[in-house]
Amino acid sequence: MAIPHLRSRPLIHLAAAAMVSSFVIETHGAEDGTVSAQSGSLDLHRRLADEFAEIDPDKAGWESESLSEEAAVKMKSLAKLLIHPEDLDPAKLEMLLAEGFASSPLRFLELQPLGENVTMSVAEASPNAKAGAKLEHRGADGFVDALRSLASLLEGAEERRAEFKVMHVELQGERALTRMLFEMRGKRPDGWRQITSAWHCEWTSEAPPRLRSVRVTGYREVRPGKAGRIEFYDAAPTVLAGAASYRQQLAKSFDYWRARSDKSLVADLLGAQGVIVGDVNGDELDDLYLLQPGGLPNRLFIHQPDGTARDTSAEAGVDVLDFCRSALFIDLDNDGDQDLVLGLAWKLALMENDGEGHFTPRGSYQSEGQVNSIAAADYDNDGDLDIYLCGRDASGAIKAEQGALGIPMPYYDANNGGPNTLLRNEGKFSFRDVTGEVGMNVNNRRFSLACAWEDFDNDGDQDLYVSNDFGRNNLFRNDAGPQPGSRKFTDIAPSAKVEDIGPGMSAAWGDYNGDGLADLYVANMWSNAGNRITLQKEFLPGANADIRKQARRHARGNSVYLNQGDGTFQDITQPSGANMGRWAWSSNFIDLNNDGNQDLVIANGMITAGDAGDL
Repeated sequence: MAIPHLRSRPLIHLAAAAMVSSFVIETHGAEDGTVSAQSGSLDLHRRLADEFAEIDPDKAGWESESLSEEAAVKMKSLAKLLIHPEDLDPAKLEMLLAEGFASSPLRFLELQPLGENVTMSVAEASPNAKAGAKLEHRGADGFVDALRSLASLLEGAEERRAEFKVMHVELQGERALTRMLFEMRGKRPDGWRQITSAWHCEWTSEAPPRLRSVRVTGYREVRPGKAGRIEFYDAAPTVLAGAASYRQQLAKSFDYWRARSDKSLVADLLGAQGVIVGDVNGDELDDLYLLQPGGLPNRLFIHQPDGTARDTSAEAGVDVLDFCRSALFIDLDNDGDQDLVLGLAWKLALMENDGEGHFTPRGSYQSEGQVNSIAAADYDNDGDLDIYLCGRDASGAIKAEQGALGIPMPYYDANNGGPNTLLRNEGKFSFRDVTGEVGMNVNNRRFSLACAWEDFDNDGDQDLYVSNDFGRNNLFRNDAGPQPGSRKFTDIAPSAKVEDIGPGMSAAWGDYNGDGLADLYVANMWSNAGNRITLQKEFLPGANADIRKQARRHARGNSVYLNQGDGTFQDITQPSGANMGRWAWSSNFIDLNNDGNQDLVIANGMITAGDAGDL
């Protein structure tokens, strides 16, 4: 298949990352290579970016990616027809379908319930329906009938959407096969409806490819429950209508401010700042503190009795302009009010609350890792809260000392990130670094993004799970130390079977099966491009099986680990169906519909700049 005008961006990114990692591994540590590895890798990175930008997938042996891109374009046009079924016409499908085309049903009417509560019901195609799913729709006319049956689920619905994602590609001589994830949803008067399924498509091998057949598997429908489906809406315009800062700052896009911020202000290109909630003035109403990229002030909104919020950032003394990715409202001095902890680049800042929502700086602590997130717990059971800092990126001093680039090396199992820090609360806003003392300096150079405290073994003390980007995670078990009152942490992630090698983004604990044991959910990155490309024989052809497996695992998605009660966990990711959190960031267990079961909420997505049409 020859489609020379197509360029595969996922291929570019994966191949460049793999080659940069390989180059760094081979050159770093050479006799005089500390400097040359750094400058050489940066030069190589720029050169690879230029070279890979002009890759022709066919000439590079990636005909599968050419098919993937062409198939994605064709299926996008099909998705538009499903959203507008009034436009369905056999004549519009002639250029898509090959001679002799056949399809199975695209929608199954014989369903088997999977689960139901007051807010939603989930059902899948019954065994009988699946067994009888023959290629019964023939030609363009038959395919239109099947498409209309599928689209009928959203009859009368608003906010309709349909999309296909190419999950797998396989070339077999004259046959070309793709497996696609299909999702369609819309809001009918009685609530939201959703379909998910897998489309196994056979294409002709010549260009342009045409569909020979479609066979649907894994069919599921989601319908509203008796009380209607849970819905959320953006309340910010109403709640913050009286705040000038909302109109002047927050209502404008991230790209608006990025284009107007000085580079020296370290504007965060990921837009990964956090939000914290707490009652800062003791009126029993939750208040909101919103973090912003460097150069824009953080905002504190005080909850008013009428449901609106008032901006008190300046008068409260918390309109911080520094780079800030994480913060906590916690009572540091046990006086009954919520103090403020801020992660400011390579520094932790402490601020005391006077009980009425006014904050005074009470010291700061330097960190050798850029503070990406913070979590607090009383790890030593002495009655006050201690703080753990996740330092994703190494400080300038460490980079200069080790000749590290800030680039994860290797990207699928990196150990050149910034160190994390455990600070023990000594009272009166004084903290002491006890990382080495308690054993947490082991496996402590990973690219940590988040952590979560929990007594997973029910022995009365807080253990810690650390989610690391670009590699293995940590599970630090908390035990009694050698001295009376002391504590010792041991990284048991390998033996507990929760290393979860991948792009760790966050972690959440929750008893999802109600057995009294804390189970673990780890957010990673689900990438259909990564899943597709890493399965191809052309991907890292010289690498051994373990490296290929680790690279493939990098795109698998989120993980679910069931606590076995013996210090180990069972990976139940695939049967749970909770792996596809897309490009996941924060995650949390929460009972959304008050039915007693722990649901999962996952924040996902990535900053996507708009196209203004500029040259």
